[in-house]
Amino acid sequence: MILFVKFLIPLFFLSHFVFSEEILNCNTNSNIGLNFLGKDYEKILDYLHLKKFKIKLSRNRSDIILQEKNKLKKNHSPKTSHFFEIVIIKSSGYPIPMHCSWVHDLRNSKIEDNDFNCIGVPENDKVLSLDFNGNFMYSSKFEEFAKNGRNNKTLHSLIGICK
Repeated sequence: MILFVKFLIPLFFLSHFVFSEEILNCNTNSNIGLNFLGKDYEKILDYLHLKKFKIKLSRNRSDIILQEKNKLKKNHSPKTSHFFEIVIIKSSGYPIPMHCSWVHDLRNSKIEDNDFNCIGVPENDKVLSLDFNGNFMYSSKFEEFAKNGRNNKTLHSLIGICK
């Protein structure tokens, strides 16, 4: 039993380290193209539940760099493209899952270099770009707002900051 506990405790702490998550609180400050959906942007953002929302990252930049440094110590070639998932959590609680990539070369990139670039799952109908300082641009068709069920092919963008 003691051996089992000695194994379980480090596994618990290791799982929190390896599977760390980060939650960012985001505020939309401006938009591009919402005028095609209507003129009252505040009401549109309230309806979409995207004036204030959260982003949950499965991995952050520091975790990725640490993992690559550990691989380098073991004489593995470091990756330059890193893949992970995020979930946009609307203020209503509705989740929007996305797959992301980050181009970072441990040998010559700085932690603040390059944006996280994300695309909607399972369809590639949403796009998110998130930089090191938390500035984001989220683009979508916002089909839930489309009138009369028309098939809108235009992406509209929300711009803001996450902390």
